[in-house]
Amino acid sequence: MFLPLVGPIFRNVMRVVSTVVYLLTILSAFGGKFNPQYFTIPAVFTLALPYFAIATGVLVIFWACMRKLIFTGLGVGTIILCMAPMAQAFPFGSKKSPTEGKLKFSLMSYNILHTDDRQDPQYPGNRAVEFILHSGMDIVCLAELHNFTPEEFKKASPQLVDSLIRAYPYRAGLSSTDIKVMSKYPVERTGYKWDGERYGWSQRFDLFKVHFPGGHTLNLAMVHLYSYDLSEDERKVVTGMRSAKGMKNSAKEFKSTIYSKLRNAFQRRAENAALLRKEIDRISGPLIVCGDFNDVPASWSYNLIMGDDLKDAYTETNFGPTFTYNAHMFYFHIDQILYKGDLKALSVRKGKIKTSDHYPLLSEFEFTK
Repeated sequence: MFLPLVGPIFRNVMRVVSTVVYLLTILSAFGGKFNPQYFTIPAVFTLALPYFAIATGVLVIFWACMRKLIFTGLGVGTIILCMAPMAQAFPFGSKKSPTEGKLKFSLMSYNILHTDDRQDPQYPGNRAVEFILHSGMDIVCLAELHNFTPEEFKKASPQLVDSLIRAYPYRAGLSSTDIKVMSKYPVERTGYKWDGERYGWSQRFDLFKVHFPGGHTLNLAMVHLYSYDLSEDERKVVTGMRSAKGMKNSAKEFKSTIYSKLRNAFQRRAENAALLRKEIDRISGPLIVCGDFNDVPASWSYNLIMGDDLKDAYTETNFGPTFTYNAHMFYFHIDQILYKGDLKALSVRKGKIKTSDHYPLLSEFEFTK
């Protein structure tokens, strides 16, 4: 006798779910407009924008199939309202063809985690170094690498390290930072003074120039913005949210310690981004800004760094969202490649190697002049 109630009850539940999802989609889409120095909750929701966008699309299809115009229209309206930030997180780009006669080059951006192998710690060699060597990239930008020594290239044979050094004879980066660049072409740091006493954690990037044949010069800003600074146990809170009890315990843990760390991280990255943006404004000529942003497209830090003059290489050359962090179910796109000047982004793809907790991004560009 309860069967007649199933339809109405289900529809009412779906109306509530749809309303919540639509509102959270709007919040996540515009969360990057709120300075996390003052409002942190919107920044947290912005991390999940691609997932809310997909959920909204699914609900629109559901209500359209149900022929319910009001909630179909509300969903479509949500998508239209959020179209600009959604396009950053859920792009509609495509791979570009190179132009005949233009100088083309390739660049990898990779948080290498000191070449640790999380997936296969018993591997007898060093898969990260092997991957870099076999990639054939012209420029390799690395985060979480303190120096070019056997201590960092763990378990890599002398022959493998020698091959890497010969493949990339030009290397740059301060020993006091974990940001390094290897190149097949001459590369130099460009005089950015690393003042740890003054800036401390706020100065999480470094600047370089790469000199190509024919007089082409590329400015390069390699970044490793402030991390979420969560412990392994705190990161595992997310993986524990698989049951009602797990969600309840995770919610308590989130409120007690995790949220304060997230708030601190968003605020620190906002300061990182402001410093980096000042340097970008001083740079003329072709520029690529790449690395571990620890933040997603459409976030406050991302938008601040982008300004009005940078373009997103992934957004321009790919269809659909991606994720570059692969641990603890934090499937977020937090590694970025941005650019400006006389450059054209041809492609960006995610490397499939899973040694670090980040996937590498492999890109191709060409000089337009």
